[in-house]
Amino acid sequence: MISRRQMLLGAGSALCLFPWLGRRARAQAAPPRLLLFFTPHGTIWDRFRPSDPDGDFTSSLILEPLAAQRDRLVVLDGLEMDVGTEYYVPHTYTMPLLWTGSPIDTEASVFCRDDHDVCFGWGTGTSIDQFIAERLSPATPFPTLELGYSCNSLHPANRMIYSGPGVTKNPIDDPVRAFEQLFGAELDPDEEARQRQAFRRKSVLDTVLADFNSRRGTLGTADRMRLEAHAESLQELERSLTADALACTRPEAPADVTAETAIDRQADIIASAFGCGHTRIASFQLRIADNDNSLYPWVGLDEGGHHTITHENDDAAFATLAQVYRWYSQRFAYLLDRLANTPDVDGSSVLDNTLVVWGSELGTGWTHSLDNVPFILAGGANSGLRGGQYLDVTGAQTNRVLVTALHAMGLTDVESYGTTDKGSGPLDGVLTTS
Repeated sequence: MISRRQMLLGAGSALCLFPWLGRRARAQAAPPRLLLFFTPHGTIWDRFRPSDPDGDFTSSLILEPLAAQRDRLVVLDGLEMDVGTEYYVPHTYTMPLLWTGSPIDTEASVFCRDDHDVCFGWGTGTSIDQFIAERLSPATPFPTLELGYSCNSLHPANRMIYSGPGVTKNPIDDPVRAFEQLFGAELDPDEEARQRQAFRRKSVLDTVLADFNSRRGTLGTADRMRLEAHAESLQELERSLTADALACTRPEAPADVTAETAIDRQADIIASAFGCGHTRIASFQLRIADNDNSLYPWVGLDEGGHHTITHENDDAAFATLAQVYRWYSQRFAYLLDRLANTPDVDGSSVLDNTLVVWGSELGTGWTHSLDNVPFILAGGANSGLRGGQYLDVTGAQTNRVLVTALHAMGLTDVESYGTTDKGSGPLDGVLTTS
């Protein structure tokens, strides 16, 4: 039972707890969002790292497609991934670790690798997107959104999002199916009104208001008038916010989806989902971590496959791989452009209010090294990111990226994340508050 004092303070401070629930002029402030973006097999560091990191750090072959977004980027060089086990099965053990900061279960025998003579289970942690979603309020129609492309069957190397130890979330890797699940058929007016009414009932003030109503007769006149004024104001704001969030323009359904275009079509869907208020937390997984032998003929990789060529340690292989990673940067640039061109409820862009984290499951493909895993952070004016930087963070754990994302989303009470974490706090100098 909520005390009288708690009830009065709760109603009076709700605007502070949820700044986007201010009066109508302030009700349009957009909430922060997070997007996790994955591409496999690390990078080619001598084609990724620019000759002048302190100058035009997007001048390298791989990063050049991101030049237009330079001021919104933080490129990280030197991050180390701690696999948390004595023995490391490349790709397989680090995919579950990537966003959870916790190791794979090496005591289980759910899966076995004869080539490594080991058995293992699923990951042992919770990915940060799911952790954040549990602590966010108000609710959105989709607490989190998992999209991907060619993510294959259930296996620890094929899944990166965990709602809890051993519990993965399967990405929707078909843009057409993702669109239908998020936007479906156009609703008739009666059905749209019903859905809005159902969503409206998910009030962040339900507990306080219910307790207030049960005590209305016991409150003094001054307290009752004060509570009624707060309740009426906040209920009006919730109604207007809910209507604004759901009354977005229905995007066009994806068409002509191919291996070359699928990532961009998923990017379109993520931007629309954010702009429409369907979710605040999303992830995108491009293919899988282990033995991803996909072909990319449009950039010159038309035989062997991505994973196979990462083990060919020669200039011809490096040149082809660099084109693959450059293409990944082009896709990331397209995603950022779509977010930047999608209007948000406060008149800014969706990218202005979103932190995008791009990571991989290892650093260098042909050595399976975890000593330098590539990460790029991107975000706009209100994302909390101090953009326009290429940072040497040699020796820092990838867990620091996870904590940085948590702080950007307002969870500043979290100083470490995952059971492999040996440090504390976010990365220095990455956020405007650090």
